[in-house]
Order: sequence, then C-alpha cells, then structure tokens
Amino acid sequence: MQQAFRWSVPARFNMAQACSRRWAVRHDAAERIAVVDYLAPAESQFHSYAELQAAADRLAHGLVALGVARGERVAIVMPQRFETAVAYMAVLQLGAVAMPLSQLFGPEALEYRLQDAAAVAAICDEASVDALLSVRATCPKLATVIGLGAAAGRADQAWDALLAGAIPSPFAAADTLADDPAVLIYTSGTTGPPKG
Repeated sequence: MQQAFRWSVPARFNMAQACSRRWAVRHDAAERIAVVDYLAPAESQFHSYAELQAAADRLAHGLVALGVARGERVAIVMPQRFETAVAYMAVLQLGAVAMPLSQLFGPEALEYRLQDAAAVAAICDEASVDALLSVRATCPKLATVIGLGAAAGRADQAWDALLAGAIPSPFAAADTLADDPAVLIYTSGTTGPPKG
C-alpha cells in the first residue's frame, strides 16, 4: 500500500487557499470551527473559517501596505493562538515565507535567524517583543515589528491598528507554484549554526 501511494499536488498551490479560503467561501462551511483558542476551559474561544479568512485578508493587506512582498520572509514569534493562525494564512496567501521562531529564543538566537533569512517583518506578542527590539540594529532587513496585545505599544506597528486600518475586502491570494517557498523552519543548531 505504501509503495503505491503518490501525492497528488497540483502545479499551482497556495497553502492559505487550501487551509482557509476554500472553506470560508463555501456557504456550508464558512461558519464551521477553524480554530479553537483554548484558554481556561470556560473561556475557550471558537473561530470560524469566515472569521479566520477575514482577519487574514486584513493582515495581508496591512503587510502589503508595510512593504512586504512575495517571497520575503516574515518571522512569526508567537504561541499557539488564533492570531498565529491568522498570521500564517496572511503571509502564505501573500506568497511571502512564514518563518516560525520560538518565543523561548533569546536575542542571540533570534538575531542569527533573522539575519540569515533576511526577514523583513516580525509578528510578536509581549513574550518576545523586547528580544526582537534588542537585535533590531543588527538585522538591517527587519523593517517592521508588529506587536500584539501588550507588545503593541512597544512595537513599530500595533496588530489591532494594522488590521483596523487595512482594506476590509478579500485579498487576492498569490498564484504560487506548489514548490514555491512557503515556510522556513530552522534547526536547533545543536551541532553547529542553525540551518534553515
């Protein structure tokens, strides 16, 4: 059975289209749960595909307004939460490259990866904003740090303001090839410099 299995991936493929938009535009699926944000058991929040896509569209428009272009790297330094899913969908539909980085990284680990990838933007919350800002001067390509929650006042751009000021219309997903770069993940660097 395993020998006979073959992936059937179309030549043109956008991960955000497959993971969010195709569900958000279907009348029978738009209100289905896409993301469950587990807080305390009684406080969990449920987000629909329509909600995920609307926020991703606004963030993608906002990223374009900030100068982020197709193929450029955007660091996502956040825990698992609804806004992290929004960030991935926005970056992927833009045709940019999502670069997940651990919130546990100190300035040196962030600096190496941001420099190596030539990241142009970083999206973070209060757990990583100070570390990101501390390496800003040595990461010349890093034009914008977007802060969520308590990080909003210290970052270049507040997440809420960016989404509120963005075009409230669908974002035309980039026509990406199946083998175009989409996600850049770095190794831990235990045997040498991290490789991405």
